Amino acid sequence: MTTRDELRSAGAAMRQKLGFSANSPETELAPGLDRLAEEAVWGSIWARPGLALEDRMLATLSALTSQQRLPQLRRYIGAALHIGVPPRTIQEVFIHCGLYSGFPTILNSVGLANEVFAEKGIGVPDTEMPDLDADALMALGRETMKKLHGDRAEKGYAAPGNSTTAAMYPTAIAYGYGDIWDRPDLDHRQRMVCAVAAFTSIDHIAQVAKFSQSALNTGLTKEQIIEAIMQTGPYTGFPRALNALSAVGDLLG
Repeated sequence: MTTRDELRSAGAAMRQKLGFSANSPETELAPGLDRLAEEAVWGSIWARPGLALEDRMLATLSALTSQQRLPQLRRYIGAALHIGVPPRTIQEVFIHCGLYSGFPTILNSVGLANEVFAEKGIGVPDTEMPDLDADALMALGRETMKKLHGDRAEKGYAAPGNSTTAAMYPTAIAYGYGDIWDRPDLDHRQRMVCAVAAFTSIDHIAQVAKFSQSALNTGLTKEQIIEAIMQTGPYTGFPRALNALSAVGDLLG
């Protein structure tokens, strides 16, 4: 069994890798809090094998934006830049998660990111966005939805014959799957990490279950999906992460 000293050592190394100072904000808040963060967050979660550092950062940014933990999000935007995550990718994480947490979160989080970029003198390259007409956008949305979810693409609230959701769901298909899921600078695999983490963070267990199964279609492994869910624990609560893990355990085989 890993000792607390070993966890703290691993946590200190991870904190340094992410560019956080040893004199962190936790140090001065309460006795022992810095050690708790070093062991329970950096050593026990971030330093785990099974998920690449950049993927862990995508999951963390997704959790923080979904719950609008903006002071902490500012710190992690800086950490993401420190480990080489491009600024456009950071913006896209917030845009993607806004599909699930609401468009105001996009405005808040992208605005915050742009402040951090400006403070650091980092330019954000322009990106050409596809300009599809309504029919083409809907066709792309249906194609992407089918690619991601397979036979589950048109079940439940997505079923074509569901009269209750029929007025709203076409918008989700066109602008969720046709636009947001196919925007540049974040591929489908990365977006699935964000989606699983976001749904976990806002307690949308049915969507965690659906998208965790679909994550296998984007190249994520069972282990990586589990790690993406676990990564949210320190930021939006261990109960949420544990509930999500329980929900997907049997589904992933």
